[in-house]
Amino acid sequence: MNNRDYIEKWLAGTLADHERDQFVKTDAFQSLQRMDRALKNFQPAPLDIHASFEKVKARTSRKARVLAIDWRVVYRIAAVLLMGSIIFYFLKDYFSLDQNVQYATAAGETRQVTLPDKSVMTLNAMSSVSFSADRWSRERKIVLDGEAYFDVEKGKSFQVITPRGQVTVLGTRFTVKDRPGFYEVVCYEGRVEVKGSGETVQLARQDYYRESDKSITQAVFATEALPAWLNRESSFQSVPLFEVVHELERQYGIVVKLEHVDTLQRYTGKFPHKDLTTALQAISLPLNLTYKITDSEIRIFHGE
Repeated sequence: MNNRDYIEKWLAGTLADHERDQFVKTDAFQSLQRMDRALKNFQPAPLDIHASFEKVKARTSRKARVLAIDWRVVYRIAAVLLMGSIIFYFLKDYFSLDQNVQYATAAGETRQVTLPDKSVMTLNAMSSVSFSADRWSRERKIVLDGEAYFDVEKGKSFQVITPRGQVTVLGTRFTVKDRPGFYEVVCYEGRVEVKGSGETVQLARQDYYRESDKSITQAVFATEALPAWLNRESSFQSVPLFEVVHELERQYGIVVKLEHVDTLQRYTGKFPHKDLTTALQAISLPLNLTYKITDSEIRIFHGE
């Protein structure tokens, strides 16, 4: 849930307890508190009605009809306008979501993006990100759906938010992958803080954090200097078969049908992004599986 959703539910009084616990940790909630204190301390300056009227009368020489003014109404209107101005000042950044910068990739596509602070991110296939360029100098925050590699310049806190977790760094190189049923963070350099479904963990170089099949794993990852997919191949270390096949689908823009296969069995290996036949062999042979390509579908199954 993003800040706008939290704020709308907070104003409507429909935030659940667990949603409120998350909301109070956000910058938006802190802004609301500052706004509330400002409104409580606001007192309009006293207005001398008679002195003001005399000044107006002295400036005109012609006769005019004097209108009766209900100054209580004027005060109320002024207070409402002031409240609206304060709310807009504190919350304008959280409601300007349409001004966010967005990038996305299609099946089999990667894309490199240089961020405003010269940090570099590379999106893997079928992934998307968004961030605010206007607020970047104050808040380096990216919302990610899919997988991306980040080479972060040193500076203020750098955050990557996904549906299943939050990664915070100062300057480092790492990947974040958030796919259906699979969440993984790999640290290639520096240190990374991960807030997933479990407790917050710290990752050092070559550590990884993974959530899959309702289990959480933190271990040392005997990894290369960069993610393999930057070099047009996908590499896996003890990853459930379902995620391996989903990655194959994302890289080739295909649909694979698994028949009578244990989708939770672990796979260690790699496949290329430019040769589908070799990729299918690389997945099926180590697991004693068979594949078949027809005009209408691709099948992986046991047997001949």
